Amino acid sequence: MNVAKTMKAHRVNRGVDEGGRSLEMNKKVPVKKAKDGSGEGKDAMALKKKAPRKAGPAEPSLWNRVQTYLREVIYELRKVVWPSRKETIGSTSVVVIIVILCGIYLGFVDLLLARFVRFLIG
Repeated sequence: MNVAKTMKAHRVNRGVDEGGRSLEMNKKVPVKKAKDGSGEGKDAMALKKKAPRKAGPAEPSLWNRVQTYLREVIYELRKVVWPSRKETIGSTSVVVIIVILCGIYLGFVDLLLARFVRFLIG
């Protein structure tokens, strides 16, 4: 089963497009003003009535959402390009060497500053 098609169908069933925006268009109903200017004319009351709500599909259960999430996680993990053992060892050794060099440098600077402070204090 293609996960991308399943997710697209799920979004359409929920009334949401790929960007997460609602597919329903919220149109404002024009209000006709009464003769006294109150905006509550007979036609205005008729235009303000809401259309009956269509019975849409119910939101998926917690179990279905968990299954969908795990399916998507597996799908994404299949796209990951994992480094080889040789690349991992090489990268790790570079990091360890840089950490050791930085430690030696900072230790030397700390030693110099400590002696300078002792010299100033007496």
